[in-house]
Amino acid sequence: MWSWVQENILRFMQKGGLFRRMGILSKVRGTKLGYRLGRAVLESKIVNGSKTYQRLYNQRIQKSIKKLEAAPPSIVEIGITNACNSNCIMCPHSLLKEIGTMKMGLYRKIIDNCSRLKIKSVTLSFFGEPLLDPTLIEKVKYAKSKNMRVVFFSNASLLTERWAYDLINSGLDGINISFDAYTKETYEKIRKGLKFDIVKKNIENLIRIRNKLGRKNPSICLIFVEMNENKKEIKDFYKDWKKKVESINLLNMRNWAGGIEKNSSNSFHCNKRSTRVPCALLWQKMMVDWNGDVVLCCDDWDHAMVLGNLKNQTIEEVWKGEKLKNIRKLHVKREFEKIPKCSVCNKKTVWWL
Repeated sequence: MWSWVQENILRFMQKGGLFRRMGILSKVRGTKLGYRLGRAVLESKIVNGSKTYQRLYNQRIQKSIKKLEAAPPSIVEIGITNACNSNCIMCPHSLLKEIGTMKMGLYRKIIDNCSRLKIKSVTLSFFGEPLLDPTLIEKVKYAKSKNMRVVFFSNASLLTERWAYDLINSGLDGINISFDAYTKETYEKIRKGLKFDIVKKNIENLIRIRNKLGRKNPSICLIFVEMNENKKEIKDFYKDWKKKVESINLLNMRNWAGGIEKNSSNSFHCNKRSTRVPCALLWQKMMVDWNGDVVLCCDDWDHAMVLGNLKNQTIEEVWKGEKLKNIRKLHVKREFEKIPKCSVCNKKTVWWL
């Protein structure tokens, strides 16, 4: 009887693609209850140690890989700058050896390449603060001229009213704002160098100006990285912000592929009981940094594994190249220890979504 229940629960999970297209999963995932429920399911006995689950999950992974290998990346994330004005306790940014900003010529080449491949979505950030790029608005407008969805991640500390008007008028579709606390004391302990009151005011001003102009975009998502320092503030944070912004994304802290040693007792990534599977990001996203380097993934902040460079290569050449192909093969065989970056990474992606 229990086996039959497992089988049907997991087959229901396999229909995740339908729910994703309906937008249901993203809405559930953006709630505190949904986040907790997802964690409970992924860490339950139904998932860990279940032969039924492993069999169905492997079927899902194989089916997804076959489909994705024939397609270009779903999203290209472009690090238009890797400069940052904060020193966050869960980020290895201070270890970077070279800081720069992407030149417009290279940026246009990448966007034109995306357009030819019919890639519909780009993220204009990777490992830096986009508002430090003086050509940000020009870059947003150029991507929008190619009918792309454009978003970026920001700490919002520099998001003045002038920036707010310019971003709204640029056509920016969404902004993901890292805001990891409900109180000033906790926030400034985590996001060192930033001021809680300024960031909160900037977010509220963006909402006010957007509403005054009668616009729906940019949609605003608040990113809250859960860690030991702030987990007690999650309830109050949701209560305060859930009706002000379009979404809240509660994230599990990870180790940035060995870039930091900080742990979190609540992180799904830090849970050693969770079974590791091939990383979905290797088949879904391409990460391009400011100098044109295509790096392995969003955790390859120090360019430890460069797959190619878009100054002299195309997206297709890198995406179908031997370097990435060989890394994917090792992931499929679960031989993560043979890949330097992956051998020390604790990030766990989920293929159901």
